[in-house]
Amino acid sequence: MTAFTENDLKRLENLIINGQKAIETRLTSLENGQKAIETRLTSLENGQKAIETRLTSLENGQKAIETRLTSLENGQKAIENSIGEIKREIQVLEIGQTEIKGEIRTLDAKITGLNARVQLIEASVGKIPDLAEKIGGVKNWKQIGISIVTAFVGGVIGWLIRGK
Repeated sequence: MTAFTENDLKRLENLIINGQKAIETRLTSLENGQKAIETRLTSLENGQKAIETRLTSLENGQKAIETRLTSLENGQKAIENSIGEIKREIQVLEIGQTEIKGEIRTLDAKITGLNARVQLIEASVGKIPDLAEKIGGVKNWKQIGISIVTAFVGGVIGWLIRGK
């Protein structure tokens, strides 16, 4: 066997120690790298959670917008229905207006007839003062009585003739 010298052993010891230090340095470096990777993964996970939160918020916003759109569509349908009802009511009013115009024409004709009657009555009323003077001129109650009886009998006879 070959003899090892102390230098050889020292060198071997230094090589082993240096190898151990290099391994420890590499392990420390790997541990630090692993920690950095874990930190980055945690950061990515937090980012993913933030994105998920934002997506949830966007989905809620979208649902709110859809709800508002549905509400607006329902409102639009209600307005369209109201417009349809208003159009039907306008048609009914136009028909009623036409009927009223016809009734106004009828009333105008009746008023014209009433005007003619009023003129006849005015003419008759104009004769009352003359009759009052003539009756006032009658000084005897006998004459008044005879005039009333004659008027009554003439009215009854006229009524009987017209009635048959």
